[in-house]
Parts: sequence; structure tokens; C-alpha cells
Amino acid sequence: MTDQETRATEGTAPEQPTDATLSRELTRLLRGVPGVVDVFDAHPVVEAAVKVVAAELDLREAPGLVDVDRSEGLLSVAAHVATDLAQPTPETLARAAAALREHVADRAVARPGGGPGDPDGAPTEVVVSVTARLVEERRESAAPAA
Repeated sequence: MTDQETRATEGTAPEQPTDATLSRELTRLLRGVPGVVDVFDAHPVVEAAVKVVAAELDLREAPGLVDVDRSEGLLSVAAHVATDLAQPTPETLARAAAALREHVADRAVARPGGGPGDPDGAPTEVVVSVTARLVEERRESAAPAA
């Protein structure tokens, strides 16, 4: 029996992952979604730069690329991905969004009745946004970067 199943049978709430932990989990998850060929940093530019520098200075695990924000009973998840041109991008984005929603639900990060008044602060509502970025193919004649 998993810790989450044990807590469910005991009536205790599952432990809430930190935003950084959840971001790393969701980044790994997106890399396995069919049609997703890359995941890009979805954090605001300044925030992303600060996190990269902080991670380098502390020699901590690299930050996740998925932006996770919790406030006022809402969990917002934003991701930017590159998609395989051989598959329809809207279908890939739908699969990616569904995978993110399912993972958040499985981790019990958000649940009905949760929110600021909830003992563990679990958000009530989840908003997921997955966007595709256009990535140009590298030209064969281009010199490799040194």
C-alpha cells in the first residue's frame, strides 16, 4: 500500500509536494507524452534566470521547467513544449494537458473542497495551460557550435 493509499484509509490528507518538486515531476512527465519533443521553461524570464543561478550556486537539483503557482485556492500549471510535426499539434497539446491534469489529481494536489480554509491548503481548482513553440530545424550546412 502506498503512503497516499494509507493516508486515504486513515482519513489523513496526502502530503502536498512543493511547487519545485511538482514542477520537476511535471517536466519529466511531459517529456514522455507522445508528440512532445522538448519542454521549455515556462517561468517568467527573470524568475527563470534567478532559479538557474540559485540552482548553480547551491548545486541543487535543476529546477523544473513547468510553471506551478498556487494562490487563493487555485493551482495554475503552465508549460511550453515543442511538438513533433508528424503529429497534429492540437492533439499533442491536448494529450499533454490531460497528462498534467491526471498527475495533479493522482498526487491529490487539488481536490474539491480544498483551498485557503483547508487544513493542508490544497487548492480547489486547477488551471492547465500548454502552449507549443515553433522550433526551427537546425540546417545541415550550419557549422556546429563550438
